[in-house]
This record gives sequence, structure tokens and C-alpha cells, in this order.
Amino acid sequence: MKLPVEPHPLATRRARPSLSRTMPEMGLKPLFAGLTAIFAATAAAGAPAGTVSWYVIVTENGTAIGHASEEVIATGDGREIVDSQEMDVGEQVGPPTQLIGAGASSTHLSSRTVFHQDKDGRTLSIETLNQTGRDWSRIEARIEDGKAVVTRETQAEKREQTIDLPPSVRFDDGAALLQGWDAAKTPRLEFDSFDIDAMAVEHVVIEAAGAADAEGRTPALRKRFAGNAMLNATRIVVGRDGRVVEARHPMFGTTLVIRASDRDTALAPHPAYRLLPNAMTKSPFRIPEPATLGHMRYRFAFRSGTEFALPQTGEQRVTPQKGFATVDICPDCGPGLATDAATLADALRPTAWLQSDAPQLRAIAEPVAKLNISDSEKMRLLRDKARPYLAKVDFTGHYSALETIERRAGDCTEASVLLAALGRAAGIPTRVANGLVYSRESYHGVANVWMPHSWTLAFADGKWRSFDLALDNFDSTHIALTVGDGDEQSVLAAAQLAGLLGWDSMAEVRTAPSPN
Repeated sequence: MKLPVEPHPLATRRARPSLSRTMPEMGLKPLFAGLTAIFAATAAAGAPAGTVSWYVIVTENGTAIGHASEEVIATGDGREIVDSQEMDVGEQVGPPTQLIGAGASSTHLSSRTVFHQDKDGRTLSIETLNQTGRDWSRIEARIEDGKAVVTRETQAEKREQTIDLPPSVRFDDGAALLQGWDAAKTPRLEFDSFDIDAMAVEHVVIEAAGAADAEGRTPALRKRFAGNAMLNATRIVVGRDGRVVEARHPMFGTTLVIRASDRDTALAPHPAYRLLPNAMTKSPFRIPEPATLGHMRYRFAFRSGTEFALPQTGEQRVTPQKGFATVDICPDCGPGLATDAATLADALRPTAWLQSDAPQLRAIAEPVAKLNISDSEKMRLLRDKARPYLAKVDFTGHYSALETIERRAGDCTEASVLLAALGRAAGIPTRVANGLVYSRESYHGVANVWMPHSWTLAFADGKWRSFDLALDNFDSTHIALTVGDGDEQSVLAAAQLAGLLGWDSMAEVRTAPSPN
């Protein structure tokens, strides 16, 4: 099938190369967060004190990335479950020509989460410490009276929020349900789960994906949702004892595989994983520059029958079809996000990632807010004011707006988060889009590539518009997969959802008019 083109054909249908050939350019901390949570939960379920379980994290071709462990420790009035993860990432750093640019170093990433339980197995609190090189963040959640009082602390600030918990919420990621799961009788499990990294309650669905093998291992598909929006779909294998023995997370560039292992295998030395060479994928077609400024149409096939809804922005219109999604992108293609009072008010509130109430951010934004110019002009001026705070390129980690102006480093996620926070501080509703972008020019020696990317959406002059601090300009190769508040949950979701898409075709519908 050939998509209609008016008048310049760009591409016809070809074999469907997958989008899942890159890893997030958006930083490694979101990729790392929560990967082994279901392992830790199922390993701990019913395990006696002193038990230590080990896991390896590899790519689908077997390249080692890191390891994880889970330990059960007895305490005087209950027990602690300690989930640890470690990874070494090699990245390129150096003088960039753009904020998503270039050079070489290695960074150690680690995460340690402790669940405190009473003697009856009730979770009383959860603490997690994440470290990326010298940077750190700490999250503590106290569970009390149907609420989670969550405190997130970084080197830049300490912020608290309270989350309402549904009566049926689980803290074991469904481990107890899997312990007695008979997939033949009950092929679908469904529950609410509290995620400490996301600082939110998510809905989880686990569905059997085939019959158990001779060893009693059952394949299943585990989906996570925030409201009606799917966050990811992970293929897991559940052993006869109810423990998850393998999980496959689709990601940009690869599928991350986590397997039960022994200590020596898990701790075996390996080279740091090279981030940037795997952070881009060759485009099936080279897109001419005039086409990037006009109207582009993309058609995606959903891999493995796992369908999800793509967002509609001011520039992006999505037409769902059975097994496919057609995405049109141009300056006025999309209907935009909602514009009701509640939505706009929510897009103005300060968050743990967009600290628009912080004095440091308000000092930058308020002089712009007072100018007698349009909101679009204010966003462009804020973009210029934000640029000096991203003088150093850093692809590891994911940082808030306040952390970014103190670190003066980041990649496209920090750029989008900083600009969104400044927009809110100036009284302009903003959100953050995460997805893919195309690069025609040579990028670390590779041209004609797609890579993960984030940018800012702003409700400016009565319409939702896109602004890109990292690349300066928005074009019709910006494909949004999630829209959030710059939070790790939405960034990680974009990374994983891209792994569920395959190219079907792309076409130039209309070239941008030539300037007079």
C-alpha cells in the first residue's frame, strides 16, 4: 500500500524496520528506574530472612549492562526487603554544536530501594536512593491512613507531596497474586500498584501469553497504565513457584532482558555499555529538509499486537486503525491538548520536576512575564534565557528544572523540563512531550537517523504550540509518544512504547512554502 502524497512522494511501503533500535538519548536514569521491581517483589514473597537473589541485566544480543540483587533482612518488629541495581554507562561528551551533541566518559549508576514491613507483612515505608555519578536523589514514602506521604530530596531541594491510595493498592507488584496463580483458570490478573520511582499509583494487568512449558514456566504480558494511558508492555516468564525468572523490556535500540542468575555471574566484570552509539537508528528513508518543514505523514504498525494510543498535540494528529496508527505532523495538523480551565490550571502548578515556584526560576521568568509581548514571544525569550544553563552536555540521569540550573548540564529532557518550568513561572501553561526526532546531518558519525527526544508544549496565544530548546526549532519529524510534566514516568514510557512500534511507511504530504 502506498500512502497518498501531495505532490512529492517520499516513501512507499517497505519492510517494517522497528523503531526499537535506539536507547533513550533522554538519559539513563529513567531507563534504569523500576526495571527489576517485579523481580524483587516475587523473590521476596515468602522468602525467609537472609535470602539473597541475584539477576543480570543484558541486551537482547547478550551484551551485559548491569546487575541487580534482592535481600530479605529480619528486623526486631518485621523485615526489610532491599532491592539494589547497578550499571556502568559509557557516553560521549565534548564541545557540542547543539544541546544533543557529543565526546567520552563512563558513569556509574546505582539504585537502592528498601521496603520496611511489619511482622504481618504490611508495608510501612519505602526509601530509595538513586545515584548517577556524583549526583543523587532520595525518595521516602510513609504509608499511613490510606495515603503515601512522599518526600523527594536532591542536592537542589527537598519537596513533599501526599498521594491518595486506593484501598486495594499493592506494594508487592503483584507478587502474592503470582504465588498462587493458575493461568489456565485465571488468565488475567489486574491490580493497582504503588511505584516509588514514579511517586504514583499505577494500574497493572498481567495476562497469560501461552501455556506453561514442561518446567511449569508460564509466559505472560505485563502492562502498566497511568489512568487510561499505557506506560509499557513487558514480557515476563513466571516459574512454577510464582517467581518471575525473566523479563523483557522493549526499549529504544534493544530489548533489555533481566534474568535470575547466581552471584558470580551477576558480578562478573564487563565493559561499560556504550550509550550514544546505540542511541540512534538509521531511518528507512532520507527526509529532505523542505519536507521536515512541511506536512509529514507516518504510519506505524504495533508490534506483537500490543496497541496503545499516541497523544494528539497542536501539531500532531493521530488516526488509529486496527493494528496501525497514522500520524500527521505539520504546524496546524493537530487538535492540541485540552483547553478547559482545569487542564490549564494543572499545566501551571509546580511539581517535583517543574519547580515553577522556586525563587531561582521565578527570578529568570518574572522579567519576561512582565513584558508586553505575546506568549509565543515570551516562550522564545525564555528559551534564550534558559540556554546558558545547559552549557555542558550530559546524557546520564534525568534532572528537574531546579537541579538543571544548579548543575548547568543536561540533554534534551533537561532542556524541555527547564523551559516548561520557566513557562509556568511566567504564567504560561506548559507540558513536556517525549518521543522521537529525525536528524539529517551527521551525528557522531551517523547521518539520516531517528533518536529519542523531548521538547516543550505551551498554551500560548490561545493554542497549544511546541517549543524546542535543545534543537532551537520544532519540525514535522517530532513524533510525540507521551505527554507529561517532565517526570521520569512519562520519559520512561516514551522509551518503552517506541519499542512497540515498527515503521510501515512515511510520506511527504506537503512541502513548506518557499520564503519570498
